Amino acid sequence: MSAGIEYFQSGELESARISFEAARAAGLESNSLMYNLGVVYYRLGEYELAANAFSALLGTSSQTLAEYNLGLVAKAAGNPDTARLWFNRAASESAHEKIRALAILQLQEGKQPSPEPSPRPWMAYVSLAGGYDDNIASVPEAGSSGQEGGFAELLAAGSADVYQAEGSTVRLEGAAYSRQYPSESEFDTDFLQIGTSWLENLGPGQAGATLGVSQSWFDSEALERTYRLDFSYQLDECPVVGRGSRCRASASTGVVEGGDGFEAYDGQWYQARLKGRKDFRHWRVDAQYRWDMNDRDDLESGEQFVSVSPQRNLVELALRYKVSQRWNVGVEGSYRYSRYADPHRLFNSQGALETERRVDKRTQGTLLTEYVLSARWSVRGEWMFRDNQSNLARYDYRRQTALVAIEGVF
Repeated sequence: MSAGIEYFQSGELESARISFEAARAAGLESNSLMYNLGVVYYRLGEYELAANAFSALLGTSSQTLAEYNLGLVAKAAGNPDTARLWFNRAASESAHEKIRALAILQLQEGKQPSPEPSPRPWMAYVSLAGGYDDNIASVPEAGSSGQEGGFAELLAAGSADVYQAEGSTVRLEGAAYSRQYPSESEFDTDFLQIGTSWLENLGPGQAGATLGVSQSWFDSEALERTYRLDFSYQLDECPVVGRGSRCRASASTGVVEGGDGFEAYDGQWYQARLKGRKDFRHWRVDAQYRWDMNDRDDLESGEQFVSVSPQRNLVELALRYKVSQRWNVGVEGSYRYSRYADPHRLFNSQGALETERRVDKRTQGTLLTEYVLSARWSVRGEWMFRDNQSNLARYDYRRQTALVAIEGVF
């Protein structure tokens, strides 16, 4: 750490970074070290790493200093709303006098009109992955012979704020996803979504409304086109949980048009979701509850009937641990209960027609690891196990997938 300070004072930022990181890897954990790391990352323009370092000081005696510096990082990264949030916290009555004065200056500067238009905020994310799936069709073990193999996966998403006024933002959003199976191309899946959102600062949080349209394809055939409407409200500091938390409530509805041969999926769906996040020193906890209801046309063929209109309840919990400044590991688990609206009527193996309402209980677990290569790029590894238990044996299945991905944030 002493060497890092010397390098920093002489302007050798990369050498200072190496020394500080080596000190932490050797077991040194102190507020001073994390502050120095944050400053070096900030000076090098690696704002995500700088934010992580300063965030480690939240909840310590250096919290106000951390809040002020998180404001500087967000401001430099082009996130004025986040910067204003941190500066407001650093300007509280309980803050150190000098830090409070600096934070107030930053807030006043933000209120002054700019001499020229500021650039419109935008962001983009891309992930390119390769992996292996041992049950591509999600069918019982007896029926999965040969339906396994490698896949390539692409996910891209982005948004741009096209209009901003006092407390209001209009945002354009888009996402695209594709998974391709070279050995089982009939299971290739593609998805495209675009939308526009209105975001409004309301009370202690932000309210939003999104209107969007999406299209999915299965084996190159149009599967579903969905027109959706979302309403949400987000708090950057949740009640009871306190600092270092974030929570969001949302309600959504969609009208679905099934493609040629998929008319059974015509109809509507409704969804409500509660999400929360809490950051501790080296831990991040994410929790989610989601309720879904579907009202589809369903599938009827002769005497047989298949419902594709489930009501679902999902509970999910995810834990992430920061092993080092660049390396994270995590585990995720979820349980989903599905009950279908109308009883299935299906012929059994003896040719008799059976009638029974379908009920599924799905458990899923994921192990993941992520290594940060730079301020923009990281590598992620993931293994997922899914077990679906159904009272209708034909819907029982187990499935495992493993993948390695490179991710970029811009």
